Amino acid sequence: KTMTSSSSPTPKKGVAGRIDYDSWEKRSSELSKQLDDEEEADRKENATALGLDGKHASSQAEAEERAKAKDLEKTKNMLVKYQRREEGVVENLSGLLGSLDEDANTAEEAKHQEVKYVTRDKLGAGKRVINICDTRGPGKIVLTQDLSNLESATPSNTTLQPKSFKDDAENKEQMPKPTIHRGIIKLNLRNLHQCTVIVKCKIITGTVEISHCKDVTLIVQGDDATVVTVQADLCTNIDIQFHDSPSGKNIPLRVRDTTSGPTTTLFWGQDEDDRIYHAGVSKLRVSTYRDGFVDLETRADYLENGAKAVGNAAAEEVQFVTSVVGGEFATEKVLTAGEARGVKQGARPMTERELKVLEKKKSQIEEALDEKLKGMVQIKDGPNGKVKVLSSKESSDGKDDDVVEEVYASATKEEIDGIISSVEEQKAKGNEAFTSGEYAQAVLYYTMAIDRAAELPDATSVTEKLSGGGSSCSSKFEQLFPRHIVLSNRSACFLKLGHHEKALKDGTDAELLDPTYVKGVFRKGLALHAMGRYQEAIKSLSSAQKVEPKNKQIKQALQFAEVRMTQEMRKRMR
Repeated sequence: KTMTSSSSPTPKKGVAGRIDYDSWEKRSSELSKQLDDEEEADRKENATALGLDGKHASSQAEAEERAKAKDLEKTKNMLVKYQRREEGVVENLSGLLGSLDEDANTAEEAKHQEVKYVTRDKLGAGKRVINICDTRGPGKIVLTQDLSNLESATPSNTTLQPKSFKDDAENKEQMPKPTIHRGIIKLNLRNLHQCTVIVKCKIITGTVEISHCKDVTLIVQGDDATVVTVQADLCTNIDIQFHDSPSGKNIPLRVRDTTSGPTTTLFWGQDEDDRIYHAGVSKLRVSTYRDGFVDLETRADYLENGAKAVGNAAAEEVQFVTSVVGGEFATEKVLTAGEARGVKQGARPMTERELKVLEKKKSQIEEALDEKLKGMVQIKDGPNGKVKVLSSKESSDGKDDDVVEEVYASATKEEIDGIISSVEEQKAKGNEAFTSGEYAQAVLYYTMAIDRAAELPDATSVTEKLSGGGSSCSSKFEQLFPRHIVLSNRSACFLKLGHHEKALKDGTDAELLDPTYVKGVFRKGLALHAMGRYQEAIKSLSSAQKVEPKNKQIKQALQFAEVRMTQEMRKRMR
C-alpha cells in the first residue's frame, strides 16, 4: 500500500517496482528554487535595513559619483534643450556651389564662376544663424544686404515689473516693449573649398567663425556689413578682406541727402576690439581697403609665428590674434590663464603686450599712491629685525605705542611683490591642471608655489606655527601670502589621487593657518573619512559646518561619516 503526504507526496513506482527518479528530480528542483527565492528575499531585506539596496549611497565616494552622474545627466538634458533651440534658429546651406565629392573644375570651367545669392526667401521661418558648409567652388556666395531686414525680438524682462502702490499715478506704467534687432545673428563657414564669400549684411553679434576651410576668401563689404570678430581654426590659405566696412563701435551718420544711406564714421581696425583670432591656420592674409585701394595688409602662419606642441596640446591649438596696433597690423600669441598670472581684462583673451600695459598701469597707480602718502608716515627701527611705520601725528607727538603697520626689513616691497607674483603664477597653473583633471601635475605646481612662498620673510613664523602642534586657535594667522588656499587645493588633489595621509597633512596645515577657511577644514574631514577615522572626521566636518551651516556638501559628508561610525560601532558589538 502506497503512503501519501499532503506536503511531499511519495514518488510513483516505476517498472518492476523501481523508483520514478524523474519525479524526484522535479521536486528537488522546485525545493531548490524555493530556497533560492527565500535567500534572495532575505538578502534584499537585509540590504534595505543596512541602506545597501542601491537607493542610498554606501560611501562618500559613491555619493560623489552619483552626484557627478546626476550633474552629467542634468547637463546633458540642458545641452539637448539648447541643441533643439539652436536648431530652431540655424539655417544650414550645404553644397551651394557643388558637392565636395565632385572633382575640381578645370581652368576653363573656373572662368565661369557660379554666383549664389543668399536672401531672406532662402531662409526658413525664424532662422537667424547661417551655416554655409560642405561645398567646393570655384564660385561666389553673396550674403545680400536684404538679410539686414531680418528682425529678431529680445523680450523685456517680465520679472522686473514695477510694484504698484495705492492711488499712485504710475501704477499703470507698462513694461518696455521687446527690443528689435535687425540682421542675421551669426555666420559660420565650415568645410569650404576654392570659393569666395561676400558679406554685405549686418551681423548682430559681429561674429564670423571659419573652420576646416581651404582656398577661401572672405570679403566684408559696405556700410551694413558689421563684423567685429573673426575666429578661424584649422584652415589653409585664407584671405580676409574688409572693404570700407564699419567697426563694431561705429555710429552711422546720415548725410543731408535723404536718398543716401548711413555713412561709416569708424572703420574696421580703428577700434581695439576689432580682432581676428586664429589657431592652426596656415597662409592667412588679412587686409583693409579704403575706396578700392589696400590700406593695411599682413600675413600670418601658425608655424612661422612660433606655435609649438606643449604637453598634450598640439601646435594647432595655440591661439593667435591679429589686430591693428598703432596704425599697423600685429599678430600676437594669446596667453593662457597661467601665463596671464591671474591678470584679466574682462572676457577678452590677453596678449603679452596687453599684460605689460596693464602691469605698467598698476605700477603707475601704486607709485601715485606712494607719492600721495609720502610724508604721512615715518619709519623707525623695531625689535626682531622689523621696523615700525608710524603716522605723522604719532611721530610729531613722540608717541610710539600705536603701531600703524609692521613691515619686514629683510626684504624690500619689490622683492616681496616679485615672490608673491611668482607664487600666484604657479597657483594659477595648478588650478588650470586641476580643472583639466591632471591632478598629479596640479600637485607639482602647488608644491612649486609653496616652495616659492618659503622665500617670503614670514616663512619662519609660518613654519613655527605649523610645527607648534595639532591644535589650532580660532583666529586667522596673518601671512604675506595665503598659503592655506594652496595647501587646501593640494589636499584636494591628493584626495583625488588616493593619497589620504598627504591630503590629511595639507588639510590640517591649512586649518592651522586659517581655521575660518572652510575648504581646508572640509578636506581634512574627507581625508579622515577616507582613512576610516570616522570619529575624527565627524569632529572636523562639524567644525566646517559651523563656518558654513548651509553648505549641502558638508552636510552630506557629515551624514555619511555618522552612518559609517554607527556601522563600525555595530560591528564591534557583535
